Amino acid sequence: MRTRFQTWIVPLALLILCVLGFGLLIPWLGFYWDDWPVIATMRILGVDAFWNFYKYDRPFSAWTYVIAGPLLGSNQLLWHTFTLLLKWSTVLGMWWSLRLLWPARKSEVTWMAFLFAVYPIFTQQPVAVAFSQHWISYSLYFLSVGLMLVSIRQPGRALPLTIAALVASSVHMFTMEYFTGLELLRPLLLWIVVSEQQIPSRERVRRVMQRWTPYLLLFSGAIIWRLFFLETYGEDPNRPVLLFSFFETPLPAALRLFQMAAQEYLFDLFSAWHYALNPAEFDLTDRLYLSSTILGLIAAILVIVFLNRTDGEDGSAPVNDQNWHRQTIALGFVAVLLGSLPVWLTDRQALNGLYGSRFGLAAMFGASLLLVGLLDWLTPRRLPKIILVGTLAGLAIAFHLRSTVTYVQSWQKQHAFYWQLYWRAPALQPGTALLSADELFLYVGRYSTTFAINLLYPQPTGSPGLAYWFVELPFHIGPQGIPELVAGKALDFSFRNFRFTGDSRDSLAIFYEPDGERCLWVLSPEDRYNPDIPEMLEDVLPISNLALIDEEPGSAVDPPAGIFGKEPSQTWCYFYQKSELARQQGEWQRVVELAEQAQAQGLKPANPHERLPWIEAYARTGQWVEALDHTRKAYEKNTRYASQLCYLWENLERDLEIPPLEEDQLAKLRLSMQCTKD
Repeated sequence: MRTRFQTWIVPLALLILCVLGFGLLIPWLGFYWDDWPVIATMRILGVDAFWNFYKYDRPFSAWTYVIAGPLLGSNQLLWHTFTLLLKWSTVLGMWWSLRLLWPARKSEVTWMAFLFAVYPIFTQQPVAVAFSQHWISYSLYFLSVGLMLVSIRQPGRALPLTIAALVASSVHMFTMEYFTGLELLRPLLLWIVVSEQQIPSRERVRRVMQRWTPYLLLFSGAIIWRLFFLETYGEDPNRPVLLFSFFETPLPAALRLFQMAAQEYLFDLFSAWHYALNPAEFDLTDRLYLSSTILGLIAAILVIVFLNRTDGEDGSAPVNDQNWHRQTIALGFVAVLLGSLPVWLTDRQALNGLYGSRFGLAAMFGASLLLVGLLDWLTPRRLPKIILVGTLAGLAIAFHLRSTVTYVQSWQKQHAFYWQLYWRAPALQPGTALLSADELFLYVGRYSTTFAINLLYPQPTGSPGLAYWFVELPFHIGPQGIPELVAGKALDFSFRNFRFTGDSRDSLAIFYEPDGERCLWVLSPEDRYNPDIPEMLEDVLPISNLALIDEEPGSAVDPPAGIFGKEPSQTWCYFYQKSELARQQGEWQRVVELAEQAQAQGLKPANPHERLPWIEAYARTGQWVEALDHTRKAYEKNTRYASQLCYLWENLERDLEIPPLEEDQLAKLRLSMQCTKD
């Protein structure tokens, strides 16, 4: 006799599924995107500042961080674990609510929960701090729905349960608007439960309306407040522009809404799964793809075995109700529509943009119902449906693992950048703007980089005035604004309740592309001949002021490891950054010592630019053979660097007296590099 799993073990199975999909790489994840402003607000201003921080769009949502912030602090591991548990609690809430809705369909409800847990629409789970709010709100929605359904099935406790359900509903709607559309699903849920009773249709409608009325009044109040009474400071980022356009151009607005709905349904039901099994990415020679595929296969087998041995609490097969799949398909279809509607009315979609997947969160509920309903319609046989659900779960887990690895890689890039910046610039004078030609990191963004930099260096707490600002030149300045920036202009940037003021001449130009085997480069006007520098960055080199860097750290404590990760081992980039700092200070013997330490460990630069500190230090300490040898190696590595090497030696010849023998060798080297006097 086969071992059968009782229903009480389903929550544990769902937790394991969430861990397989989203938890295995938690120790290697960091902070991303909107995580950084939250962590910065908490550390610089304190948790009470969240009320001002969120007054710009969601004034009541601050409560989540006011409670969670002091408990979790700025510990990455705690935040990722916390948000994963919130996701799990949301899945449990969905499973519990549907069991109350269809008590005779325990197996199918479990299949829905398994699909919902790993549905490949939402790919931003690693943005743990920011999306903790979403999972809190989502779980409150299902808590409210579950309490509402219990109040129907247990009439003796209807009043307190209804009050509790209304409280949960109000909290999730006033925290954020993401799941507000799903509130309109309540009359359908109530109708399904009330229809179990053999009563006339008119009486069913009356009972449904009686039960729904308090929720409808609450929903109406939340919508009226959001549309007409919410005071936003600045432009509302979540303004329902498509809704308002119905009053001006109704036909184009209706067509736009219909188009978005059609696109979204296709994406939710088909494209999302296509991404999970994209034939163009099928490559078993790729270690990541192979390992994720193996994990997905193992997960699929485990899910199939588990679901096949989990029927219901009594071990019996579910009742044969031919109308159930119609009911489920209809409910799922409407749930996708209502869940996505608030997003569509802001003229946004889940399938657009790097961060667009968050707009599909509410639709995941309905899509899971719709898929299981379609399976039940296609075949009455239980095993094929379980195999397909398990296969889809395995595909989704493999997809999420590959997606999470891109976040791991982004964090590795961030981790290396911030520590290299700290090694190169142990302290920065307040009012410094860091100029870059791009955003630097995937899944972060320019404003979030600003907040991270302000956490890297100690600054006075309690003030919303930030000491540093990250300037992405194409976005903040643009090509037309570069001449004015170089000539000197006041800088004034803000984000919510934070602000930065400074002068453009108090700037540092930085270039960071580690994928090209480069370290972080903090640039100066002397780098004008570097062939790898983007043109816009080259144009601002005249105002890149290395004097803003202080050699001594502003604090005796290194950057907090809980935020920036532990200090990396002394790889080549460590020696390069320390050499550049010593070069800036004119400590030539120190540069030579660092060069010898690096070479003793077998470390050397992969890019010619990173040999410049060694070349100059060896020359200024009279070690001409070494200086010329490194020049030759740099040129042979990449002849495009001839102009920069020539410029360096032109300055050295002006400052130093080169012995005749070395002067002759240098002349030959200059000739081979085709140097010309500037």
